[in-house]
Amino acid sequence: MEARRGALGGLVHNAADMSERATRVLRALFVVYVAATAAHLAYVVSREPFAFDAWNLAIDTGAEPFSLGRFFAFWRDQYLSSNPRVGQPLAYLAYKLHGVAEVGTPLAFFALVGATFVIGAGRLPSWRRNADLAALAIGIGFLWFAAPEVGAYLFCRAYSTNYVWAAAIQLWFVAVVRLHLAQLDAPGAAPRSAGQHVWQMARLSLFGLVAGACNEHTGPTLVLFLLGGIWWVRRRRGAWPRGLVAASAGVIVGFAFLFFAPGQGQRYDGLAQRASLTDRLLSRGLSNNLDIFDDLLMAAAPLLLLTLVAFLLGELVERRVAASPGQSGERPAEPAPDTARHQALRVLALALVAGVLMTVTMFVSPKLGTRFFLHSMLLLLAAFFGVLTTFVQRPRHIAGFLVLALFASAYAAGRTIPLYTRLARASEARLAALAAAPRGSVHTAIGWEQVPRSWWFLGDDFRDQKKRELVAKYFDLRALVFRGIDQNAPLWVTDVRLYPVYAFDRPLCLDAQPEVAVGPYQGRDVPTVQAAFRESIAEIQSAGLGTLEQMDLAVKFAGEAPPLPPGRLLVARWRAGRFEEPRARLTRDGRSRRRTVVPGPALAAKGPLQVYAVAVGDAPRLLGELPAPSPAPPLAAPPEGRELPSPSSAADKLSFAPWRSGAYWVLACSSSECWIVVSTYLWG
Repeated sequence: MEARRGALGGLVHNAADMSERATRVLRALFVVYVAATAAHLAYVVSREPFAFDAWNLAIDTGAEPFSLGRFFAFWRDQYLSSNPRVGQPLAYLAYKLHGVAEVGTPLAFFALVGATFVIGAGRLPSWRRNADLAALAIGIGFLWFAAPEVGAYLFCRAYSTNYVWAAAIQLWFVAVVRLHLAQLDAPGAAPRSAGQHVWQMARLSLFGLVAGACNEHTGPTLVLFLLGGIWWVRRRRGAWPRGLVAASAGVIVGFAFLFFAPGQGQRYDGLAQRASLTDRLLSRGLSNNLDIFDDLLMAAAPLLLLTLVAFLLGELVERRVAASPGQSGERPAEPAPDTARHQALRVLALALVAGVLMTVTMFVSPKLGTRFFLHSMLLLLAAFFGVLTTFVQRPRHIAGFLVLALFASAYAAGRTIPLYTRLARASEARLAALAAAPRGSVHTAIGWEQVPRSWWFLGDDFRDQKKRELVAKYFDLRALVFRGIDQNAPLWVTDVRLYPVYAFDRPLCLDAQPEVAVGPYQGRDVPTVQAAFRESIAEIQSAGLGTLEQMDLAVKFAGEAPPLPPGRLLVARWRAGRFEEPRARLTRDGRSRRRTVVPGPALAAKGPLQVYAVAVGDAPRLLGELPAPSPAPPLAAPPEGRELPSPSSAADKLSFAPWRSGAYWVLACSSSECWIVVSTYLWG
């Protein structure tokens, strides 16, 4: 008997040792995950291209380096004439001081995770609780899709400081208020002295003032919820919650400081002064305002789905296991108290109400954007934390959310690190080219590989005409032409112009003829442009303006022409009553990166031609020669039982692998002209 007891005690001791070792390993992995995320964020932020508000701040400050006096002068100027938010002076520090953004953005990221946990769970996370560390790790991963385009805003200093950093401030204020309310309800709380009460009220009031001045779209909702909290506590306790009153007073003062700032009336290029709040509400109409709610639902869909999954796992699965533990083979987990579960669902309901109220403020906003959904989605993340920590008790269920979070973090790193590494090089090259451009010249700026905005990057700011005018003035240029990639631009390139070169039997200017409208010719691919050209010819002929002898559809660039083979660029031609529309197509052999040029019949009949592949902006690469067509020999009957071999195609050697991402043309050139026979976008 003693031997059995000793063996049993040894097993228990070994199990405890194994559990302790597993706990240490899990904590070490959590630290590694946090460190890897911080390194990822700091690296990408350090590679942020010089764009957007970086130009505005450089012009507003005269590109002068940081000093304390200039910092306060900038803050004063922004408050009086531009952007009065608290995030704007933070943007100055992030742009002017090396390391501020690289440290501040990861801190804001982790602060959001911590604040949402506190708001959802109603307590601070514990280092000693593996479930809390798992929940925080899940929050780190889920933050990458908690709000639309969160990566794009996170990795732009101006947007990050004004929205992400500011959201961290406001959510931690809400978290502190949440802890304060939990402390009021805690049984047996130690009484505080008058001095402690005054100090607490002062801290809450000051924190509320800063939080209220962060964002004009969240201020009204924050004030409304604080006043509701005061009413609720007074109704339950019969006494005024002095700390909550102080916090509310601070938020009201901070929001008034922001909303009535002189610079607020001049934001958005004076849009706020052109129409009153009521005018903007009525001008958008019911359908457009409902579209904003539709965008809110699309943004909230991932977190709502995950919250529902967490709720079902905790409620339905645990009930099944508790009802039939012998059949399932599982021991019922210890459920969270009903009060904790009710509080989690209450937080979810309040988060949904707060999201709706903050969205309503967008009805009267001069501008719209997915950045205004950030706070609403972060509150939903807090609600998810509440449901996760109270409903989901089994480690294997938590592990499923953890795997999804790790995948999201790995995917974010895989998308952003290579992208921003290339963008940093492109930004440096653009700045060097602008600095070297002669004063008074017309400079062509080459677009970055990603021109439109995406989840991870705000896109190339030079696509905006006002930004180009600003930069041209800054460098004393006559004009700044942008050559970027756009699927709505002719042949994929923004500064490409398609123009007709024509001849009639008598002198005639088509631009002066109201009967016809020649161009603009649109289409990102060659067949679409050629179809538009056909329609134009038909319209000219039906107008009865005279006899059209010939018309070429030529291609030119608004800016400096990129390296191309000699000769005039053409897409289509009409001459002697017939169209010339040479074209080709690209084929891909399986998963190979190489593309093969397959000439169409009209192109094959025009040889001999030199065939080039061009990534617009780079030097053309010769692929080979398309030979002159040869008369087909008469077909002889094959010997019995055999087939004639297929003639070899010249296109077999006309192949290439894309060397970078961008717009690609395939050119077929003679000594005097080049035909664009393929226009497409390829990934390098």
